[in-house]
Amino acid sequence: MQRLHKMGGVVAASCWLLSSPAQAQTLESLSGLDKQLAVFLGNEQGAVGGARRVIDRRLKLRKCPEALQMEKRSEGLAIIKCTSLNWRISVPLMRQSHGGHRVRQSQRMVKRGQPVLLVARKSGFLVSRQMQADRGGRLGEIIPVRATRKSRPILAEIVGQGRVALPVF
Repeated sequence: MQRLHKMGGVVAASCWLLSSPAQAQTLESLSGLDKQLAVFLGNEQGAVGGARRVIDRRLKLRKCPEALQMEKRSEGLAIIKCTSLNWRISVPLMRQSHGGHRVRQSQRMVKRGQPVLLVARKSGFLVSRQMQADRGGRLGEIIPVRATRKSRPILAEIVGQGRVALPVF
């Protein structure tokens, strides 16, 4: 009986090992998605108009059986989606600064503990509120902000000196 138990463990382990390559083939290639997005946008990652950074490598997306749909929502956001499997990824894009020159990425726009103005813009209206930054960051980074020390944090994108906005999805 004990021998049978040990064999069951060996069989289960070998089934797991055999299923891993098959499972890897059913996942979407994230580097492939990066390349497809660069072609769709016409700009490489890191360039103005291109993806801000590579797609998060921790994502495990099932391979889409049909062609992926890509759309540019605004100058700061692109969406990659697979409607049949009901998944989508929001990809932040590099934007040009208001003066026509690219802002240095090393320039810190918000410091930890600094009061910031949170702006939410949607369909013709604008709401703003004073918040406090939980973490410092540079232009385009997503940081947690909160209204009071005891309130739950909200993730917001740094859009300027002391200004953050809710990401558009």
